[in-house]
Amino acid sequence: MNGLMRFFFVAVLCSVAASLRPAAAAEPLQTLRKDHPAAAPVDAAKLAAIPRGGVPRNIILIIGDGMGQGAINFASLHAHGAPGRLSFEQFPVRGLARTASADRRVTDSAAAGTALACGRKTCNGMVGMTPDRKRCRSVAELARATGRAVGVMTSDQLTGATPAAFLAHVPSRKMTQEIAADITSSGVQALIGAGARPFLPEKAGGSRRDERDLIAELRAAGYMQVAVPEALRGIPADRPVFGFVDDWSDPELLAEFTAVLCDRLNADPEGFFLMVEGCDPDRGGHANDPDRTAHGVLSVDFLARAALDFALAHPDTLVVVTADHETGGIAAAPNRENPRRPFLSYSSLGHTGTAVDVFAFGPGADRFSGVMENTDIPAVFAEFFRFRLDQP
Repeated sequence: MNGLMRFFFVAVLCSVAASLRPAAAAEPLQTLRKDHPAAAPVDAAKLAAIPRGGVPRNIILIIGDGMGQGAINFASLHAHGAPGRLSFEQFPVRGLARTASADRRVTDSAAAGTALACGRKTCNGMVGMTPDRKRCRSVAELARATGRAVGVMTSDQLTGATPAAFLAHVPSRKMTQEIAADITSSGVQALIGAGARPFLPEKAGGSRRDERDLIAELRAAGYMQVAVPEALRGIPADRPVFGFVDDWSDPELLAEFTAVLCDRLNADPEGFFLMVEGCDPDRGGHANDPDRTAHGVLSVDFLARAALDFALAHPDTLVVVTADHETGGIAAAPNRENPRRPFLSYSSLGHTGTAVDVFAFGPGADRFSGVMENTDIPAVFAEFFRFRLDQP
């Protein structure tokens, strides 16, 4: 055998040997570092027996920012040992919403928030405006204009893209000072979230360069400031409230605020519209952090349970739980050796174009079954409240 043939012979043997070697172990799937509290289980059979037709007097819209099906499955596996066990997963009606924006298959929170608030597709980055920069009124604004009580609450910045879409109209989500001014002049009964700086002038530690003190303007308009849910109970129901809460680490805090806000808003004889956003599922997805993901979804579940309890006591209330988009490309799987530590994997650090779940309970819930556009959700709300989203 000459040198060249010997070289090829050895190369073939090495190749065959390599193919017979066990494959290198795959990177381990991620799991949780600690346990997370969860809402008590809900009796699905009891909910299924409650009529789902009719027209609601009150509407509670819960948005889990970035909360896709993978994150929901992961949280349920951790909390209950199986998928499909979270409170809002027991709602009798379940649909699916497509989330593409007007100019991208993968939406951002501004365009998705505008779709859920105004029933209009817009371009990524735009808030409360159509792609041609025309203002579009939201279901929150029109509910207020037609005499209903309105609340907007988030664990994100109050000027964040999702809450902003319900109360502001700007061509860019980065225009936080303009967003804060729109929120201040909205006239809604409850405004609660993080991030006071866009509402304060620079000399008071804020970020406003026009030196307007929007917190002082809110107080002058009759708003009372709160920092904890208990403080709301001592304020007359006819007084509007606002609050800046920067620490939302308690997974039940959104739920506690929601329970009190529902009681306050329900004092309005025309009914109310309340939008509540939990932002941590999105943060967990962007960071590829399993604990942040689980904490975020379970916080939304506590919130949904509080809304459900109110709806059970007030049967004229519709509760809808959905997401603005999916974040992280999450897939979850059970861990048979340790059920409290399910596995998950992330395929992205950003948003994906995956459709998101829609869960509904209460009068009118049947309208949210099947596959829909995210813009269909506020269109149904507008029909229930007897106004058109395109009215001036």
